[in-house]
Amino acid sequence: MENAENRKAVELFNKLADSYQQRFFSVDAYQVDLDKFLLQVKQNSSILDIACGPGNISNHLLKKRPDLNLLGIDLAPNMISLAQINNPDARFQIHDALKLDALNQSFDALIVGFLFPYLSKEQVLVFLKSAHAILNPGGILYISTMEDQYENSRFRPSSTGELVMMHYYESSFLSQVLESLGFEILSVRTQEYVISENESDTDLIIISKKMNK
Repeated sequence: MENAENRKAVELFNKLADSYQQRFFSVDAYQVDLDKFLLQVKQNSSILDIACGPGNISNHLLKKRPDLNLLGIDLAPNMISLAQINNPDARFQIHDALKLDALNQSFDALIVGFLFPYLSKEQVLVFLKSAHAILNPGGILYISTMEDQYENSRFRPSSTGELVMMHYYESSFLSQVLESLGFEILSVRTQEYVISENESDTDLIIISKKMNK
């Protein structure tokens, strides 16, 4: 299901891996939610960090919970290289987030940090079904994205001026899809993300749990 927009986003992240790491490595703005996530995760759990980038979220999790067995995946080779350097005790590999079944592995928890802005609604639906399939019963799913009406999705410039398609999702839509798949919503939170003096986005963070049925 990969399309030209997906490929362009991957190429851009691969090209800007170093500058992305310098700018966005800190996840302090999401610490409240990541800590909520960790409270739900049992000792020695298997974690999949999807679209892991330079391993910034992985780094935060492993500093607090070195017991976790973490695998990170991303399609940008330069991001994977950085993630492995930043988290030498974890495993990282180049892998498509839309082909989770090809990992041939199940997990106790999934972290999805800002993948959805680069996926169409159709791709998100496919992804969430796959995520449900590879999660063990009682498994935890963490999603962070940007909230707005999907119709407001548009091309936006990157930090280097190149245009990339950004998709927006409403919390009500994602919550409804998650519940229909058999997830229990544990937490929904939004916060302002300041882009510049004249522009801001709304971060959306949802934590859910796969029901035991």
